[in-house]
Amino acid sequence: MAGMDVNRVDPVEAWAEPLAAWLTVSKISSERSRRAVLAFGRFSVWVRSRGLFAADVDEDLVDAYVAAEEQRSGSKVTAAAQYLPLVKRFLSDHGVLILRPPASRGLDGRPRLQGGPLDEVVLDLVSWLKEQGYAVGTASSVACTAARLSCWMSRQRLDVQDLDDTVLTRFVASQSRGRDWHPSSARRIVTVRNFFLATSLLTPPSQPPPVPTAPAEQLLEDWIAHLRAPRGLSQGWAAECRGWVQDFVTELPIEDGQLVWDGVDVTAVNRYVARRGQGYSLSSRRHLVSAMRGLLDWAFLTGQVSRSISAGILRPATPAAPALPRALTPGQVLALVAAADTSTPTGLRDRAIVVLISRLGLRAGEVATLTLDDVDWHAGTLMVHGKSGRVLRLPVPVDVGQALVDYLRDGRPVGASDRAVFTRSRPPLVGLGRQGISGVVAHLATVAGLGTVHAHALRHTAATAVLACGGSLVEARELLGHARTDTTMIYARTDLAALRVLAPTWGKVPGP
Repeated sequence: MAGMDVNRVDPVEAWAEPLAAWLTVSKISSERSRRAVLAFGRFSVWVRSRGLFAADVDEDLVDAYVAAEEQRSGSKVTAAAQYLPLVKRFLSDHGVLILRPPASRGLDGRPRLQGGPLDEVVLDLVSWLKEQGYAVGTASSVACTAARLSCWMSRQRLDVQDLDDTVLTRFVASQSRGRDWHPSSARRIVTVRNFFLATSLLTPPSQPPPVPTAPAEQLLEDWIAHLRAPRGLSQGWAAECRGWVQDFVTELPIEDGQLVWDGVDVTAVNRYVARRGQGYSLSSRRHLVSAMRGLLDWAFLTGQVSRSISAGILRPATPAAPALPRALTPGQVLALVAAADTSTPTGLRDRAIVVLISRLGLRAGEVATLTLDDVDWHAGTLMVHGKSGRVLRLPVPVDVGQALVDYLRDGRPVGASDRAVFTRSRPPLVGLGRQGISGVVAHLATVAGLGTVHAHALRHTAATAVLACGGSLVEARELLGHARTDTTMIYARTDLAALRVLAPTWGKVPGP
């Protein structure tokens, strides 16, 4: 450009060749570079048509041309909009124009407000989200949803006093279609509503009057109460039992508002069990039989039926050789532990979960119910709440204790809302459930390249490790918390299978 009067020259004459060279140095693809040069040429023609020259080019002029092209074509994705940003970067690098700083979508997590009835409320929401420990990205999305709600209420001529669940439902419906389509609003409005409830801007709906329960539902509720209270069964097992027997109870005839059990006999029950258990595994069908026997025993004790017929329910056929428990090798366990990124709080939590289950053989549900009060650091023991209300007190090995200390010291969120040992890493900061614990193991197994591994496989690993180290079935039973020793007997076959490789083939003498 030496010797050229930039004040009176065409932009293409001044910058076309340097632009092409800059695009090549910037490693822009050849096709994209070609289109950028063509777009710049059309822009140059537009500049000259208005009596302007290279010295008049600035960012406002480029933006004006882009807007003119969008208006001319009726499209938001014109070639000018796609390729002239590259030209602006080129001109900025060469000191021709100064780019404006990028417009921020929010200020310190606050979305842009437009004078709606909830503008002040949105600012309070931003502060509340920070106090609750929400991630920056999540908090920004929630605040933007609240800002859109405020703008929508303004268009609907609604005020803060009109805020209720009906208004929120209408807002979400408006966000699911048309120009204002925002699919995240349906998820984020839940957090916005929680804030409204916490600050009394929204009152929870009054509980509707109790509706008389149908006879089948009432019977199921009474039976579940019997399972939960006198027998002390867990909520999860009671819910599973209800699922197995619900269809059977629903099919009973009703006379004068009462269920009629006269037609219930062994044949009818076995027919139901055979139909209900189709497609399920052997273990699930055993649960079905146990649930039906429990229901019929309770019906006999409460006078629903005149005689006990639970003993006549046929159990599913048991294979001659039940499948062996699927345990992991020591190398696979180490790979699972190593897959946790201990440089992050979530990784410290996941590592502690894997070490705890693989060493102590806990169920996923037992790990989920652990609280800070269950760890006795002075005695070095852990109190575990097992099935049927059983409480186990297990010793804490050194590696388990160290993994727990690392997590509780550097990984567990300070603002956790309950005393669960293992909590979510993102708000709401509540304890992980049974599925969350299983999900941790499954995720680490995927990272470690082990395929599908469930948390129960680590429980099997702990049991087989006891036997492999010379422990007895009684010791394995105490570790696993089995109510009966015959439940633990399956691990004896695992130990024999491991020893079988050491026995020589019949008729052959082992070599030296």
